[in-house]
Parts: sequence; C-alpha cells; structure tokens
Amino acid sequence: MTIQLPSLLSFERKLETSDALMYSGNWEDVSTSKETKETNNTWKEIPITKRNNRSTQSAYGIDDAKKPEPNPVSSDSDDANLPHNSDTLKLSYTVRVIGDVGKPFACNSPDFEAAITEKISEFKEQNELQDLALRYAYNIANGRFLWRNRVCAESIIIHVFNGDENKPLAFNAYDYSLKDFDKNSDNQALQELAQIIQTGFNGESDFSFIKVNAYVKLGAGQHIFPSQEMNMGEKKKVLFKLDECAAIHNVKIGNALRTVDNWYEESGLPIAAEPYGSVTQRGQAYRKSKNDLYTLMTHWVNDKELTDNDKNYVIANLIRGGVFSGEKKKAKK
Repeated sequence: MTIQLPSLLSFERKLETSDALMYSGNWEDVSTSKETKETNNTWKEIPITKRNNRSTQSAYGIDDAKKPEPNPVSSDSDDANLPHNSDTLKLSYTVRVIGDVGKPFACNSPDFEAAITEKISEFKEQNELQDLALRYAYNIANGRFLWRNRVCAESIIIHVFNGDENKPLAFNAYDYSLKDFDKNSDNQALQELAQIIQTGFNGESDFSFIKVNAYVKLGAGQHIFPSQEMNMGEKKKVLFKLDECAAIHNVKIGNALRTVDNWYEESGLPIAAEPYGSVTQRGQAYRKSKNDLYTLMTHWVNDKELTDNDKNYVIANLIRGGVFSGEKKKAKK
C-alpha cells in the first residue's frame, strides 16, 4: 500500500536563533586570540536614527511635469551608522540546536509517522547528520548571517562560545566561501563546531547552545544594515530595533544558517532549504516539481530510491520546521 502525505503534518524547528544585537567599537578591542568572554563595556549599542532627506523622482512612469519635483516619500526614514569614533560593528546572537530531528510534532497518519521516523533514524545511523551539521557550522564561520554588513568589510572575525565555556572557537570569515562548502572544510575549529551542532541534532531530550559574536571592520561612521520592518501602507523605511538597539531579525539569521541547499538540478549558489527552493529576491523557485520536498519525502517513505543529497535536503527542511500537510481527503457521501 502506498503511504500518502498526511492531511495534518508538522515539524518543530530545530535551529532556534535569537535576534542579533548590533554594537559599535574599534578593531583594536577585538581579541584575535582565544580568551575569555567579554565582560567590559567597550561595545556600545547602536541606535536607529531618523533621516529627513529630499530626493529626486526616480520611479518608472512618472509624468514629465512631476519629474523635476522632489520625491516626498523619501523623507523621514530610519538609518543606522557606526559613530565617527568607531570603525567596527559587533553582531551578537545565540542558537539552540534541538534534537529529535525527523520526529513529527503533529501527524494524523500513524503509517506515515512510523515510516518517516524510521527512514531518518536509519540515515542518522549511517552518517549522524555530519554533512548537514558541517554546512550549518560553515554558515556561521563564513559570516553569511551578516548579509549586507559583510560586503567589502576590511576584516571579519567570528567567535563562537559553546554553552558556558570561556574560550571561543575563532574564525576568519574570509577563509570560508559563500559559494560552496569546500574551502577550509577540514579546519579543526570548524569540525569542532560541526560536532557541537551534530550532538544537538542527535540528542533526544538534550540540546546544544552556542553564542556567536561577529566583529566586522567597516570604517568609522560607516552604514550598518539592521533588518527592515514590514511597513504595510507606508513607503518610508523602518528599521528593526530592540530596546533602542539596532538589530537583525531572528528569522533573517535563521535563513542564513539554513542556506545549505546546492543539491537542486540547476545547482549554483547555495539557497535556503525551502519546500520548493523559493528565492523571492530572484523571483525563482528551484524545486518546482519532482525534486521538491513533498515529492521526495513521499518517495522516501515508500522505499523509492533517493540519493544522500536528496535525503539531506528533506532533513534540512524538517530542521527548518513548518506545516507540510497534504490534501485533506473528502468525506464520502
């Protein structure tokens, strides 16, 4: 009997990221050696400021008569910068890595739940999620979570603390690529971080907890880029802040960490693990059919042949978490 996708199926997220706070300081205050956690007040919270600017019209289709007029919607927008006496951005956040990967949170089909749990357990026994753990670790080491704050920085150092340990794992972000997961993948610190993440995934009731501090030398007074809030009905820019401190949304941090999928057919740059491989900023879905999550997951529970890459992709989506239900069966009259 073919096992169908349940009409109720969901999985809990297994990488829980915090929001990331943004601080200013100077590169000379960054410790490049493995020393204790910072306990001083060197790093200052970066505030969100208002800009009231006048700009020209630039939107497509403006009437000729209006083209010389100032653009009123560009005024009163949020902005954020390093102070002129600080050349370095510090970004700080935490991650919880939770176990029981592959166990549904809700499922109304016992056959499907038993099958998917068994398949993932077998795969975990074979490679213990080593490949996936390394890719998540790699996205921490390369500073992908910095987004625009990573562009053209002079130097980037990443410190990762495991639980309450005082000595961090240290990474030079430019030693690791954004285009693949091969460069320096045998680095000892990277392997240690991957093992920490792997231990969290493979736990049943335990978890791993890490703190990440990223130091980005941008130059005194330079722009920084917090998350931008959804501002429905308004055209002015509103930036995200926590207690008056510029910040990046936890969803955006998580999106960067789960950018592990370069197994799709038109394989190129890694994309975030998504059921259809959707990348909204490119207007493209790279897994529209046959290699999407639902097709591959159904094939797997029905003993059809899947590559290890396909299995890693399925598990990466379950780590992402979400509701992956199939169609509801219509009641017979």
